[in-house]
Amino acid sequence: MTDFSSILQLDREVLATLANAYSSYATYLDEGQSDDYPTIAGSYMKAAGYTMLYDQDTARDWFSRATAYFIRAADTYGIIAAICSHQSPDIEVGASPTPDLQFYQLLCSYYKEVPVDITAYQEPVGKLQVPIRLYMEAFDATEEATQATDLPTAWKPLLTRMHTRPRLLSKDTRRWRSLEGTINPIEPETIATCVTLLTVAQRQGITRESIEEVIAQQKDAGFIAVKIAVLLTAGQ
Repeated sequence: MTDFSSILQLDREVLATLANAYSSYATYLDEGQSDDYPTIAGSYMKAAGYTMLYDQDTARDWFSRATAYFIRAADTYGIIAAICSHQSPDIEVGASPTPDLQFYQLLCSYYKEVPVDITAYQEPVGKLQVPIRLYMEAFDATEEATQATDLPTAWKPLLTRMHTRPRLLSKDTRRWRSLEGTINPIEPETIATCVTLLTVAQRQGITRESIEEVIAQQKDAGFIAVKIAVLLTAGQ
């Protein structure tokens, strides 16, 4: 486990308090056999999003529980939760998917190595509104990589773009440190993307050990998400 709260200039106690609040509520509903699956899934997901910044083992468990309830709720966001917990997504998005659903399909296709037809190439997608072409370009560059040292160059454009929102939010120091408005310092979709990038890189024959060594050397803040993804998938 690694604590990234200080690197992100966040208050660890605030993170822990929020994570405990969301996980406790989800567990309360879960153990009470509530059928409010969307609320349970969303609460576990929020808990995971905070916990992953300082306790990746526990976060993996919350992501896994969120996945189970997103599936029960027939919510396609379960694809994001599943990848974050390093599980193979098994959720259908249906015909004529929206740009956001095509984004989920894209991650799922690269994670599982199955083809998918993407038409929303220029559309901004997800909570971060990053054009889907940037994700596709990063995955394509990863498939062309032959060694771990190729990866930072392949990933940096996308990682920098995904880190734009947290970088801007952190300029309001008071609200950022207190997570006022229940800010997500790093979106789960960012982590799901990083897990998928790691999966694709290893599929190319690049060893996990060499990837970890290269990623550990990166100082750019955008690579924090990759470092979290490395820890979430450790031993999986």
